[in-house]
Amino acid sequence: MKNKNILNGLVAMLCVIGLSSCLKNKNEQPDFSATTPVVEIPVGSPVGDGSVNSLSTSLIQQDAPSDYFYYINYAASSTKATDIKVTLSVDPAILAKYNAVHTDAPLTIVPSNAFTMPTTITIPANTRRVQVPVKFGSTALDPALSYGLPVNITDASGEVISKNFGAVVIKVAVRNRYDGKYSLKGYVFREGDPVLTGNFKNLSKDLSSNGANAVNFAQVWSDGGAVGGIDGLTISVNPATNKVTMKSTANATLANDPAYDNRYDPATKTFYISYKWGVSPSSRAATDTLTYVSSR
Repeated sequence: MKNKNILNGLVAMLCVIGLSSCLKNKNEQPDFSATTPVVEIPVGSPVGDGSVNSLSTSLIQQDAPSDYFYYINYAASSTKATDIKVTLSVDPAILAKYNAVHTDAPLTIVPSNAFTMPTTITIPANTRRVQVPVKFGSTALDPALSYGLPVNITDASGEVISKNFGAVVIKVAVRNRYDGKYSLKGYVFREGDPVLTGNFKNLSKDLSSNGANAVNFAQVWSDGGAVGGIDGLTISVNPATNKVTMKSTANATLANDPAYDNRYDPATKTFYISYKWGVSPSSRAATDTLTYVSSR
């Protein structure tokens, strides 16, 4: 019995020690004192497929350059007393490595005339990171393509460059200047159908980019239901005149109403469109006003 009590006491003591250890470690901060300092490009979600880490941005085409920023970080237990000059390069090999894994959605390298970025940046003394500015010329990019800007750290004033975070692909999606969420009102005509013919208002429509100067559109009946037979409907803008042309890839009879001024008003970001399709006794027509509300 005595031995049993001793054994029970030892077990209890070990449990208390183990519990104490667990409670102590629960909130203990990692010790980086033995870790080699590295210079890196931090990302929110590191890649797990063996390719290259990535960051993302989405641009809406505009005349003025679009600003984007990413960071260079000095990962160490303490800051450095002197500046760290970091040299950057745009490396097509980095993008090739990314595309080799993402064959279902490969990226096109951002052309040199579509961005500016410093090739050197300095992490100031006694700090851990610096912001790298990139300016994208969105009008030089095609909304039909998905782009990637492959950035590589090539030198860091003798500091170790991170093996896993020393490069990144900045994924760039482009939307044309007409892309967005719009309010919709108008009138639609369906020959021989007084139910679906009529006015409508207070509807919302997403217009998505289709190339540099067109957006995809889906017409509705007066009850808000989708119109069939005119799939692939696009609103195309002549940027020089702001005149609009309506087309449907599924219906060659669809065309602008010649009696109406189909146009885009850039001041109010509003489309005024009117078009017809079909022939009697199945003629159809629509006159719509689409006013920009916000980005999608």
